[in-house]
Amino acid sequence: MDLNRIIGLFFTILFVLILFFIILRSLLLMGRDLKESNTPEEKVLRLQVTHTGENRNLKEGNVLKVIHETTFGRKNDNTVVLTDPYVSGYHFRIFPHEGRFVIEDNASTNGTVLNGDKLTMKTYLKSNDVIRVGNMTLKVSL
Repeated sequence: MDLNRIIGLFFTILFVLILFFIILRSLLLMGRDLKESNTPEEKVLRLQVTHTGENRNLKEGNVLKVIHETTFGRKNDNTVVLTDPYVSGYHFRIFPHEGRFVIEDNASTNGTVLNGDKLTMKTYLKSNDVIRVGNMTLKVSL
């Protein structure tokens, strides 16, 4: 065999090995991604606006989705800005904890009402809970 054929054969084998390595590595990465995608999805809390009160930026029937900590109040840096004059600057927050969602009043002036009772401590939310803030009413669904 002449030198050109040996060099050509060497580069062909090298190319096939590199291609095999790339395909194998891709399959391993795809397998890892599939394993990770089988982990449980993040829970979502849905708050349906049943009465808007004086909140001009919400409409009855709107659904607010809560996945991470969500703050509610009149100040612009809240996650959900409310325009009701009976709502405090930082009125209340909802956050996930151990696979469930917790509501907490932020020492608001007029309070947060959960199922007809004024909220006095952190409380786990459940489906069909009713939250009243100022003149707005929200219905919880999990």
